Amino acid sequence: MSELPLVEVAYRTIREKLLNAEFLPGSLFSENELAQQLNMSRTPIRDAIRLLEQEGFVETLTKKGIRVNSIDINELFDMFDLLTALYLFALQVVEQYDEPVDLQTMERYLNQMIAASERKQFREYYESGLSMMRTFLESIHNEVILKTFDLYRDKIIFYIVSHRSYNNPSRPYTGKKSHNDIYMHLRERDYTAAKKALLDAKWYVRDEIVRTGRIQNP
Repeated sequence: MSELPLVEVAYRTIREKLLNAEFLPGSLFSENELAQQLNMSRTPIRDAIRLLEQEGFVETLTKKGIRVNSIDINELFDMFDLLTALYLFALQVVEQYDEPVDLQTMERYLNQMIAASERKQFREYYESGLSMMRTFLESIHNEVILKTFDLYRDKIIFYIVSHRSYNNPSRPYTGKKSHNDIYMHLRERDYTAAKKALLDAKWYVRDEIVRTGRIQNP
C-alpha cells in the first residue's frame, strides 16, 4: 500500500498515462472512469486533474468530461527553439571556459536511446535523448537553465510520444544518429561541428513533424 496521499497517487498515475500516450490529445475521459481504474473516490481524482490542468495537459469541459489538450505545433516549435538556444549557449560556455563534459553519462544515455529504439519503446527513447542533452547542460552549472529545461521536458515528451504513437509507430528511429553525431563531436572537442549538428537536429525534427502531420482528434 502506498504511503503517498491519494491525490498524489492519482496525479502521478494519470500523468504517467498521459506521457505514455494512453490518453491521446483530443480524447475524453471522465472522473468516474478514472476512479474505477484507480480504485479510489472521485475527490482525489478531481484534485489530481486540477494539478494537471495547471500544467496544461488537460481541460475539464462542463457536462462532457476531461479532454486531453492538444499542443499547438507552433508552441512545440517554440519549445524546440528554446532548448536549442540553451544547448548552443552551453556549447559556447564549454568551449570558451574549457568546461569538462560528462561524456561517460552522455554515452550511457545514448546507448539507452539506441536500445529503446530496438525495443520500439517510444517514451524511453525520447526520454533518454533528452536526458543525454540535460547531462550536457549540467556542464555549465547553471541551475536556471536546468530548471527551464525541466519545465518543458515532459510537455515535449507528451507531444512527441503521442504524435509518434498516433501517426507513424513503425517509422525508423532516426533521431539517434543526430544524438550520436552531437556526442562524437563533443568527444572530439569539435565545437563547430557540434553546433552544426545541434542546428541540423532541430530543423530535422521540425521537418519530420510537419511532414507526418499533426495529431488529429480521435
